[in-house]
Amino acid sequence: MRRKVIQIANSTQLVSLPRKWALQHGIKKGDELEIEDYGNKLTVSTEKTAETKPVEIDVTELDRSSIIFLIRGLYKKGYDEIKITWNKPVTTHFRVKQDVKIITAIHTEVHRLTGMEIVQQKENFCILKAISTPSDKELDSIIRRTFILLDDAVKDLIEGARNNDQSLIETICEEKHDTLTKFVSYSLRILNKIRKEDLNTHILYHIIANVDKLTDLIKNCGRELLGYDAKLRKETMLLLDKMYNSFALYHELFYKFRFETVRKLTENKELVATELSAVSHKLPPQEILLLCTLHQALELQRDLMESRMAMEF
Repeated sequence: MRRKVIQIANSTQLVSLPRKWALQHGIKKGDELEIEDYGNKLTVSTEKTAETKPVEIDVTELDRSSIIFLIRGLYKKGYDEIKITWNKPVTTHFRVKQDVKIITAIHTEVHRLTGMEIVQQKENFCILKAISTPSDKELDSIIRRTFILLDDAVKDLIEGARNNDQSLIETICEEKHDTLTKFVSYSLRILNKIRKEDLNTHILYHIIANVDKLTDLIKNCGRELLGYDAKLRKETMLLLDKMYNSFALYHELFYKFRFETVRKLTENKELVATELSAVSHKLPPQEILLLCTLHQALELQRDLMESRMAMEF
């Protein structure tokens, strides 16, 4: 859209705000806006979040996991009020091959959503509502904590595998996974609701969304280790240690960009792929599955490395 410049006296020039945008963000007389100078472009922004209309979804035909992902997706998108309805009280949990209550699945997910609570619950519906407003100022610290916790989860996975510590592995599949999911979902909600729309915002969203995939891969590795009582082969442990190096290197790259770290990431990925191929015929099927699952994380990190390089320039 285009706007004409209005001259006031000799030193002041005015440009009107689009009416639709001002109404959407609740801008009124006397409010302050942030204006950033990017050469021939100015960015006008406000910390106020855009209001969203309530949404109502019937989840009768969905399974337990799909209900969880639907709620999470609506939360990330920025909805502040979600009404969920159903015509039957139970649904299928395909992974455990059991029926579960729909309301139980909803409660499970809401516990992972910062600032969202169930404010009304009846026999065939419930209402989720945001009880706090996210702030752009929280984002950097949340992302930093996410990477620290991700590193800790991989370390614990490898330590649990080394010592066959089933209790430690269980915390990765449950508590640490849920905390990481909470951080990731909240970060994406902030980016969708109030972060300025520039190219790096879209790239950052892509990176954080894929951290969620890394989290699920670590959880899946933990599930594969639970109940596996045999001591892992030396070759398996060496490869797991090398895979952790890639997590540590990407964490370093994200906060301290250097081409040297990019090179090390690429070198380590190819080294792991070569060694995995060389020893796979010697290993039990359970250990091959474990290594191949975590190796997917290195493929994801190559994509994230590309995104981080793009953010730098």
